[in-house]
Amino acid sequence: MKSINKKITSDVSQKLFYLVVLILFLRIDLVFQNNTPTGGDMGAHIVAIDTFIRDFMPNFQINGWSNDWFAGYPLYYFYFPLPAIITFFLDLIFPFGVAFKIMIVMSSIIVVYSIEKLLRKDSTNFSTFGATAGLFYILTESFTIYGGNLASTLAGQFSFAYSLGFANLSIFYLIKSNNKLRFPISSIFLSLCLLSHLIPFIIYIPIYGFYWLLKKEKINQKILSITIFLAIVVRWTTSLFMNLEFTTNMSYTPFSRIEDLIKEDILPIIFIALGLIISNFKNLIKYKSLNLLEIYLVISSILLYFFVPEGALWNGRLIPFFNLGIIIILFKSIEIFVEDLKLYQQGINVLIPIFFLGTIYCLYIFYDKWSSNQSYLNIYIPIIFLIIIFAIFNLRNFVMQINILLVSIIFSTVSFLPHWLNWNFTGYEGKNEWTEIQNLYSKLENLDAGRIMWEPNSDMNKYGTPMALMTIPYFTKHTSMEGLYFDSSITTPFHFISVSGLAKRPSNPVGGLSYINNQFDQGVNYLNDLGIDYFISYTEEIEAKAMNSENLIYLFSSQPFSVFKVNSSKVELVNQDIEIFLKVNKQDGILSSIFRDTNINNFFEKAYDSFNELDKKRVIEASNEINIEPSKSKDLKITNLKIENDKISFFTNSPGELHLIKVSYFPNWTIANGKGPFRTSPSFMSVIPNQEYVEINFDKTSVEKNSFYFAIFSLLLSVIIFIRSKQNDKKT
Repeated sequence: MKSINKKITSDVSQKLFYLVVLILFLRIDLVFQNNTPTGGDMGAHIVAIDTFIRDFMPNFQINGWSNDWFAGYPLYYFYFPLPAIITFFLDLIFPFGVAFKIMIVMSSIIVVYSIEKLLRKDSTNFSTFGATAGLFYILTESFTIYGGNLASTLAGQFSFAYSLGFANLSIFYLIKSNNKLRFPISSIFLSLCLLSHLIPFIIYIPIYGFYWLLKKEKINQKILSITIFLAIVVRWTTSLFMNLEFTTNMSYTPFSRIEDLIKEDILPIIFIALGLIISNFKNLIKYKSLNLLEIYLVISSILLYFFVPEGALWNGRLIPFFNLGIIIILFKSIEIFVEDLKLYQQGINVLIPIFFLGTIYCLYIFYDKWSSNQSYLNIYIPIIFLIIIFAIFNLRNFVMQINILLVSIIFSTVSFLPHWLNWNFTGYEGKNEWTEIQNLYSKLENLDAGRIMWEPNSDMNKYGTPMALMTIPYFTKHTSMEGLYFDSSITTPFHFISVSGLAKRPSNPVGGLSYINNQFDQGVNYLNDLGIDYFISYTEEIEAKAMNSENLIYLFSSQPFSVFKVNSSKVELVNQDIEIFLKVNKQDGILSSIFRDTNINNFFEKAYDSFNELDKKRVIEASNEINIEPSKSKDLKITNLKIENDKISFFTNSPGELHLIKVSYFPNWTIANGKGPFRTSPSFMSVIPNQEYVEINFDKTSVEKNSFYFAIFSLLLSVIIFIRSKQNDKKT
């Protein structure tokens, strides 16, 4: 009994040690400061999640329409809702900024926790090597955007981190858990994986399916796992899959070099792991230490990296899975090696003080690296103190001494993550130049609400992120033409073409487009085409060009910004020549989006080719049976125009004529009394109203409604199967 209690106490103390060290490193002191987090994409994610909390969840929606960015876009149709849902529940307790930061920190904790679970020898015993491997994985710094590690999370890839963590947990419950409900629990984690990010789900589903078929279990438990999975994911995945043709092809350039897959911090790990595997091969086989999962992750990552067809999956996204497989193999090999060393007690007695001294030395390096910054030391000195105290209390524990040394080495090699954590979690309000943005926003509030295009510039990072002005919808009543979820709006390419002519140093993030760099007048022409109300310049060069433009009206300056009025309209008659684009069937549209098949007719290509001649021609997507003609009237009068997230309404003096509405097209929009909406170049809607009052609503499609009913049916079926399983268990 004493040995059991001692084991439980040891496990608890080890769990607390890793948890406290991790949350301290993640700057828990800054997490609970009430500010607005920033940094990379994270500084823009706040807009979408705030919209979700404010507009969607009160109406029990997981997705809908938002006018915040890109002339309107479907929010959480193509991006992943679970982090927003988590933030919503945290927001019930904490201020929004604090809730958001807690959600970020939780994603990295879940990744570490899931890796620790995967390295357990059984379902109950805590794995110190697993926890150390988790720390090693998230603190790698060789990539900053692909996902999984802390650097990527701080850059805005927290959805990926959640998805990876839940994917690992779904595998753990399949292959190691002794819980009677391990299959249903596993399916819950798999569904959470899918609702967090698509890529980890795609990578893990083959190996999950293999284990699911391989493992013996009662048939009712396997059926229950299916029904639970469908109940959770079917509503969102149906919306995603059925609307894939309305996403933007970002045209990522695939990597081709082996050094782009194998990063510099992983290359030595591969050699160490190979050496340990060769020297301990018999024991690895004897103890069945390696599982198929880590081997699958490494091999599948390599094969997909070099041979996956160019399409929606960018092969750079495979690097996190390759790293994870290698790190798991490494730490399992180290664990077997350590088990062998434990046989030599005299050697252990010599190694323990060496390891302890190595820990002290690495912690000194860690201290010395950050000693010049007192705010860092305030949190890192407790980390150092905690590690030393824990090492002293476990001085006779050879395994813990090795892990503590490895943890110390990991911290000593960290180079920029402390800076990123400090930058992101001190928030926009903690930046010295944030008052410039505040002054701009306060003056914008004096203008009528409108759609704003602004000059992008990497120098804006001084405000928290180069994407700082994407927060216009968060801090003001206006909307920003530029937003974050590039793939989600079919207006995205046309915005970036337009703004490339209006910026000194445009970002041009969408590949394969013909940008108009330095063609300012052409960019100004596009402002009217896109229904822009205001333009904000940032550099002196663009400000001077805007001042000299006959089509821009200077309003005010708020250094270093200048704001100009654009005389554009949101609704106008279509008097141009019309080219009808026959709708492709749903299957071809979906396949074209997935595989980027250029042999399938694509509306975007037609609209893109005619973007520079919108004053002469409009491309309209319609079926054969609908007759669409240009408007014969030119005297249009629109009154009481309201553009909301779920409704567009106005009065027109030209019923029966073809009206262009400069809001992004999406099939959920329906007109109450008229024909349309039709997708119209560049990416907007056109309608033919039957009366003066025009109302267009964003409604759930029949497919979405049916998928919701199917989810309810799956949930009820799950409850029935669960109850009957319990009854059968009692009988037996």
